[in-house]
Amino acid sequence: MRRTRLAVLVISATAAFGLVGCSDSSSTQDLQFDGLTAGQRVYDSTGYSLDAAQSERLERQLYEVRSDTGADVIAYVRELDADSDDTLDQVEALQQAWVAAAGVEQDTAGAILINREPGTVDKARAGIFLGSTFDDGNVPGDEQEAIIEDALIPPLRDGDVAGSLTNGIDRLQSSIRSGPPVTALDEFADGPGSTWLPWTGLAVVLLGMAGAWSIYRRRPRPTVSAQPPTTYRPDRDTDPAVATALVHRGAQASAVPATVLALAAADALSIEADPASGKFGSKSKAHVRLLDRGKVRGDVQDAVWSMLSEKADGDVVSSIALAKIGQGHGTTKGVVDAVLETNGWKQHGTARPRWSLAGLAVLGGLVMVGGGVVAASGALVMLVAAIPGAILFLTGLVMAVAYSGFSVAGLDAARPWEAYRDGLKQAAKDDDAVVDLDAALPDIVALGLGSVFAKRLEAATDGGTSLRAFTSPAGYAADPALMNWAVFSSVFASSSGSSATVSGGGAGGGGGAAGST
Repeated sequence: MRRTRLAVLVISATAAFGLVGCSDSSSTQDLQFDGLTAGQRVYDSTGYSLDAAQSERLERQLYEVRSDTGADVIAYVRELDADSDDTLDQVEALQQAWVAAAGVEQDTAGAILINREPGTVDKARAGIFLGSTFDDGNVPGDEQEAIIEDALIPPLRDGDVAGSLTNGIDRLQSSIRSGPPVTALDEFADGPGSTWLPWTGLAVVLLGMAGAWSIYRRRPRPTVSAQPPTTYRPDRDTDPAVATALVHRGAQASAVPATVLALAAADALSIEADPASGKFGSKSKAHVRLLDRGKVRGDVQDAVWSMLSEKADGDVVSSIALAKIGQGHGTTKGVVDAVLETNGWKQHGTARPRWSLAGLAVLGGLVMVGGGVVAASGALVMLVAAIPGAILFLTGLVMAVAYSGFSVAGLDAARPWEAYRDGLKQAAKDDDAVVDLDAALPDIVALGLGSVFAKRLEAATDGGTSLRAFTSPAGYAADPALMNWAVFSSVFASSSGSSATVSGGGAGGGGGAAGST
């Protein structure tokens, strides 16, 4: 039994080594190019890829390359299923075989290899390998890859081997003689982009910066100093919608839910849990019941009441209707803007300086992008203009946004409300800070502080207790445990190509590239 097992192991090992040997032999065979002679430069081992006239024309073309540039180049076409990496190894082997067979110089020899996939006409791999004279000179690795991708591969996709070799040889000859093709951008980078343009661009940017600062420094500025944060409301009369407009320099959509809360606290309406929600694991929702329009005070509250009554079914505004109302300003924007205008808090004529600042920002952006593109093409000196251009771009945008549409009087009027906003924000993070949530709730929502007060508001409306806004007035039975901040805030959530392989150097010096269709 032991002898039998030993025999099996020996046979298995022999078979394995035999397979490896066959594989290595096949690989070695792919790297062999027999029959090369000094008098022939074009070889078609497929027998059908090139006709006699095409081969003769390519021969003349390669001889012209030799006389024009000193490059001894061979072109070889065969059928072989090989990937780009294998093709690169094989074209290097072809170049070295050509050196040995023709007796040409290693440093000036080159080879182009096309491996056509058997059984197809439009699938092939192409490779090029050049001696160090050209690989280190006018045809570096990037240009060799470009010859593959731009000249050799496209015709091969149509099965045109002759066209592929013609294009590749033409591009190679041109590159050896003059270097890689120079684009208009490269010429521009070597010309104006490296001489007068960077300094002109810098001068333009500096003038733009000076202009931006000149415009921005004339903006309205408050004459009242910033006040320390406080949780005391500056006055009792200013509507929360107007207060948040002063702080944020314009009407805010958060004024709508804030006004709903103010109306609820005044018993003009009741915020109730929707009896159809919260069942079978669904989320609880709120609806509004309109109670007494006589308790509405001020133009903003009147506008919100009208918005609610338009959506009401009887005297009830559903949660879906509430969500739609809370998605925008509604008519409150016009009311708030009128208050700002009446009090002289808005500054007229701010559109022109804002647009001017935006235009200067665009100018800086153009210099930044243009200078960066030219710098990437080799004219690094263009960064002298591109970097300041980026600064002008950012500065201009910031100035355009920060340029206030408020008058000096409006900015002064906003100071105490900014301090109030800051005080509430600080208090929200301090559990020991005393805040009358019943009184401050409309302001908290209007100022956009609902999220930072969420924990305190949820705690204040859990466990059977509720804030005044969530408590129905006498005569309207509603369980306060069913209505809380989380339910209300959920209703007004919106308010509150081909590949290539490049070789860096071969056994005999030089480099190459290969790619596929």
